[in-house]
Amino acid sequence: MDIGTISSRYAKALFSLAKDKEQESRVYDDMKMLADSFSMEPELRGALSNPIVSVPEKVKLLTAAGGIEVCELYSRFINLVLAHKRETLLPFIAYIYIHLYRKEKKITRVRFDTAVAVDDAVKSHLQDKLRKETGCTIEFSGHVEPELIGGFRLRIGNYRIDASYATQLRDIRTGLLENR
Repeated sequence: MDIGTISSRYAKALFSLAKDKEQESRVYDDMKMLADSFSMEPELRGALSNPIVSVPEKVKLLTAAGGIEVCELYSRFINLVLAHKRETLLPFIAYIYIHLYRKEKKITRVRFDTAVAVDDAVKSHLQDKLRKETGCTIEFSGHVEPELIGGFRLRIGNYRIDASYATQLRDIRTGLLENR
């Protein structure tokens, strides 16, 4: 079997069990923390695939990666994955679980990047508008990126709106260079 199939089966089984126990939100939070840990700490993957690192040490690593206080279901799942020697699949399992949860709960991720900090009222207003337009719960994140010069970049799922001055200036420059 391939990585995607195995990871998907584990994630679906965890999601189903979490739903039955009404802990899917708690497990979702733990899996998001785990996925973030894999993104921020590439050494975590190496430690999990290292045969010298013992299973109890891997459990400690993965429990810490899941957050300060992980739920019992998450802990039991981690032990199951380690018992079946599938720890290298955990990043994929986490991402698939997150996807399943968002799909089930109709959550849309939105990233809003601006050149300067935007106050919470503007973010809240944008979030409300997007919630009404999409009919989904909005999971909002944003960053200040001074290189945008002005304007914003908005990413909603697979759609992207780039209304930054940097992009507009680049487009003008490209147009001028083409007309030489």
